[in-house]
Order: sequence, then structure tokens, then C-alpha cells
Amino acid sequence: MGRLAIILAAFAFAGRAQTPSPNAVSDLGGTSWRLVAFLSGDGTALTPEDQSKYTLAFEPAGAVSVRIDCNRGHGTWTSAAANQLQFGPLALTRAMCPAAAMNDRLVKDWQYVRSYTLKDHHLFLSLMADGGTYEYEPNAGPAAGPAPAASPDPAQPSALSSLPATFVGTLPCADCPGIRYQLNLNADHTFTSRMTYEERNTSFDESGRWELSDDGKTVVLTNGRGSKEKFALRVVETLRQLDSAGNEINSKFNYELERAPAFAPLESGGPATATLENTSWKLAGLGSSSVSAPSPQREAYFLLDPANHRISGSGGCNRLRGSYELNGEHLKVGQMAGTMMACPVGMDTEQAFLKSLGQVTRWKITGQSLELFDSDGNVLAEFKAGEN
Repeated sequence: MGRLAIILAAFAFAGRAQTPSPNAVSDLGGTSWRLVAFLSGDGTALTPEDQSKYTLAFEPAGAVSVRIDCNRGHGTWTSAAANQLQFGPLALTRAMCPAAAMNDRLVKDWQYVRSYTLKDHHLFLSLMADGGTYEYEPNAGPAAGPAPAASPDPAQPSALSSLPATFVGTLPCADCPGIRYQLNLNADHTFTSRMTYEERNTSFDESGRWELSDDGKTVVLTNGRGSKEKFALRVVETLRQLDSAGNEINSKFNYELERAPAFAPLESGGPATATLENTSWKLAGLGSSSVSAPSPQREAYFLLDPANHRISGSGGCNRLRGSYELNGEHLKVGQMAGTMMACPVGMDTEQAFLKSLGQVTRWKITGQSLELFDSDGNVLAEFKAGEN
């Protein structure tokens, strides 16, 4: 019996005109979806508690945006032939979401999507080697276009009076000291937010519209892809993050944002969104010496896959693979294996590159640049974030 492929229904962002996709064989560009279910090869089905927490949006230019529970991500998509689909590496935030089986499943399967089918206003995505299928449905985002200006409602709780207002706090992070969260609420019911990962100089920005729930106790944020995030109006000048179902998060960690003394606009061009994992890091320097590849096809690079903690890449001549361990700013690369080709140039660089990976103990990202350090704090190698 054939297997059901994953359904995703095409729904263009409201009010935005469709533009031709550079993936000319695909009609996914400009569409947005929300997850319904995953069907594994043995027939087992997984369903999310809140579909709005699991979204997927295809941009016509080949970019893709996702939300997996409380984390957000960005990547690329290509369609080389009719009904074919493949995603590039996913740069995903690492917030500490409530445990959910669907979260790890999606991250693990991202790289294995190979085809899609549109049927009855649904889109089916299939994994390679009969690995399973995901089902999505059309994601109706917020209406596009500016909203009419509105004065603050005097009946609103005092935490939302005198808008615009800035709310800030440090939320839990799975593998970093914390996530600095800034949320700006405007009187016209638009919002902007920024999540900055401490010790990484990495941030993710969002914008969209906010509304109060019918009972006036919850602030609901809806971004441009239709994904929602909820905060409870706790006490004066305080918002508390809720889980995907709008319930309180029972935890010893902080989930509260407090109103800042003054409104602080979020300027564009903040810290870059490059992340250590799911980014193709191209070698730019070894020690104090710069490195240049003889051709784009001969670049040395590495890529960390968080789904199975595997490292892959190239030394400029041979393909490389191995394992790694990541704990906050600490990184350890295991024994590397690879092909055994001999190239006329670049072998010395490849050997030095491999040696540096074996000595790394710590890492640091500044914008789109990565530095790897040894146990004495010396710079082993420098990299630039490449196109995935």
C-alpha cells in the first residue's frame, strides 16, 4: 500500500501579490503552512497540540522560515524538477521548549525531505527512503497592510497602558546562559521583537500584530507567517510567556518580561543570525594566516548537524565526517574520517585544518564570523558563514 505523503496546503500571505519563483518547476513560493500530523513508516501518527506553533513558509526567492514550538528557524529550499523538494541546512534557535515528541522529529527529518505533491488544496511532503510523511494545512496569517491607528484602551490592564512600550527579560536557553528577549508593543497593535543569545552575538527578529484575548488576560502575538506566541498579563508592568496551548509553564526558570522604564526602538541591522549548528562555515584563516581556496569547488568548510551530532565537510580536497560534542561555548570534535584522494595543491591546508578541528575546545561567533580556540585561548582557525 502506498504511503500518505505530508499535506501542506498552499495559502499565500494575505494581500501580497504572487511573484514568479526562481524554482520555476515549483508552485510553493509565497505559500505558508501549519502542521497537522506526521505519519511514520510503521503507520504511527504524531500530532501537535497547537498547530500554530509548527509552521512553514516558502519565500519565492528560495528562502524558507519555520517555527518549531518555541523556536524559530531560517533556511533555503530548492526544487530541481517537478514535485521535487529539498531543504538546505536549518539555522534554528535553541530555546528551552516544553518536551514534545514532534520537536525532535521535525529537526531530525528536515534534511531528508525529497518530494512533494499538491492535492485537494493540500501539499504532501515525503521523506527519502520511505522515512515517513508530514501533513500540513494552509496557514492563514494576519491580514497584510497597516492597521488603523488606535489609542490605548483605558480599560486595558496597566501593563499595556501608555503604549508604545518595551518589555525585556532573560528567558531559559537549552545550551547557552540565557536568551535576552525584547518585545515592543505599539498602540496600533503592531509589534517587533528580538531574541539575543548570550555569549553568541546571535539574534532573531520578528514582527507582526498583537491582540488581547477575549477575556483580556493574554497578549497574543501573530507574526508575518501566522505563527502565534502568547503572554499572560500577570501583574502591573509584567508579561509572562505561556506554552503553545496558552497554559502556564510550570518551571523554576524565569519566563517573565518586565516593562522597561522607557520605550526602546529596535533598529534594523542587529546582530547576524548565523548559528554554530546548521551553518556552512567556510575556512578563512588558520592561526594568524589567511586562507583562500583555489576555486569555489575546493573550499574547506564544515557543517554541524544537531540532529545526530555529526560533523561533515571538506578539507578542500577530501570529504570529511565525524562526531562532535557541544556544551554552551565549549566544543569538542571527535576523530575525523574521510576520503583518501591526493590533490595537486591544498594538502598542507587540509592537514592544518584537520589538526585545528582536533584541538578546538571553545568557539565564538561575531556577526557572520566564527573563531575556534584551543585550551590556551589561542585562535586556531577563522571561518565565514556561507550559503547553505
